[in-house]
Amino acid sequence: MKFHLLKQAVIGPSVPMAVFENLYTAKDNDLKVILYALHKNTADPMEISKNLQITMAAVQSSLLFWSDKGLILADFEAEEKPKKKKILSTQEILEISNQHPEISVMVNQLQHIYGHAINERGTNAFVNLYIQDNVPVEVILVLAMYYAPIQKGPAYTAKVILNLFQKNGITSAEKADEHIRLMEKRTKSYLDVCTIFSLDENKLTTSEKSIIDSWFERLEMTNEMIKAAYTAAGYKATIRYCNGILKSWSQKGYRNEKDIQEDFAFARSENNNISPDDDVILQGMNIIPIFEKGE
Repeated sequence: MKFHLLKQAVIGPSVPMAVFENLYTAKDNDLKVILYALHKNTADPMEISKNLQITMAAVQSSLLFWSDKGLILADFEAEEKPKKKKILSTQEILEISNQHPEISVMVNQLQHIYGHAINERGTNAFVNLYIQDNVPVEVILVLAMYYAPIQKGPAYTAKVILNLFQKNGITSAEKADEHIRLMEKRTKSYLDVCTIFSLDENKLTTSEKSIIDSWFERLEMTNEMIKAAYTAAGYKATIRYCNGILKSWSQKGYRNEKDIQEDFAFARSENNNISPDDDVILQGMNIIPIFEKGE
């Protein structure tokens, strides 16, 4: 989808009134995107995603938001379908490698990564990443080192790399390294949570992984807090239920078990007439889960 700035989105020292009118309904990314678009006089999602380090999906969502407010024109006309990539023969790949020595280096390095020669389909996929999709060789190699052992094959790994390049803005070796560190951190988080919940890591759903990501990256919870939520949930201890508890604790500002205990102690002191048995209910009031629509 293509986007174009409209005339009423005046570029200059003044910000269009439509931005101020929607200041409280716009999200952080929405404001970043429109201010960048106004400053740089562009509504190109790829450029905005790359320079603001926001995913393509988030950028397009923000541009659609401002399209509804009259500052951006969203071009919904059917885009030209990408041409089917040409399948290169071994001889053609050799000829291209002579013109682009970096391709020969890339293919040799990929063979070392996989521990064997890559078949023609896989070689085509990686060569096309560089020739047709403009993915830098260093990005291909850094990501291939991480994804090759865990993906279904060279051609599939090439698709994953293209998706990360186009939609996640991973356009340099540095960003590829950052992405890998994040993936490694998430893998450890999944293992830690599965240990706490006595779950099989291989059976985690995409939705459950997304929830776990939010615990560590958005709510900034620790394993200690997740264990506490698991204990507090009792027989209801599922990832979705504990997600509600952790969000509730996050809103209360809890960061460790001491925070929880201190709040419980304060609640007890304020309710001295409550019996020890009923006090369990009081504790429960402090861990009422918060659920959002669809959870």
